[in-house]
Amino acid sequence: MILSGQWQVDAKKVSIYFFFFLFFIVGCFLLSDFLLSQESKQFLASLWDSFSGFLIQNGPVLFLAIAFLPALILPVSPLLALAGIWGESKGIILASALGSLSLVANCCWTYWFARVLGLKVVNRFICLMRKNPISIPEKAKDTNFFAWALVLRLTPGIPFIFGNYILGALKMPFHLYLLISAPILTISSFGYIFATAGLISGDFINFAGGAAIILCIFMFSKYILKMKKNAG
Repeated sequence: MILSGQWQVDAKKVSIYFFFFLFFIVGCFLLSDFLLSQESKQFLASLWDSFSGFLIQNGPVLFLAIAFLPALILPVSPLLALAGIWGESKGIILASALGSLSLVANCCWTYWFARVLGLKVVNRFICLMRKNPISIPEKAKDTNFFAWALVLRLTPGIPFIFGNYILGALKMPFHLYLLISAPILTISSFGYIFATAGLISGDFINFAGGAAIILCIFMFSKYILKMKKNAG
């Protein structure tokens, strides 16, 4: 696949692969629930409770985890939920701001990590999602990168860390990458943290506000993707 003036991306195929992966994880979870003994289940539950409790009690470690753990393709949503629980007692605005900064920090260092590794590594990483490797024309324009960034950031089912790695490997101009990525990740972070904190505390206003933010992002994503599809 070549980046050109015409936008081309198989977003549906990427989403299907992701949901198959999610289905596989859920299946493994249900199977393990069936096979594991009650003692093993209690041990795993206790392990998660200890880990999550440690993060909630240690804010700096929690936000460092948000800045680094998603790079291992770990889901960021549970960590943002923990940030919401932390923010319920420490301040929801502070938690949202720190969560956003952590996501942007992750966005920055993983971009440069992928940029140094190069496109070959990313092509191997996403080989199951495309038949043809991604290549870059010699005279790629910022408008092409703008389209890539928007679709990768807004397509449901694509973990944001994939966007970091792909855009970094494509050597997208860093200022444009940050200009697009930071606002989207910041708004998403505020939505998740507000919704979680509101749910934990029973504050309907915070919960509804966070849920509304997430819903707006979803609707905006559908609108942008529809525009790109019609333009292509």
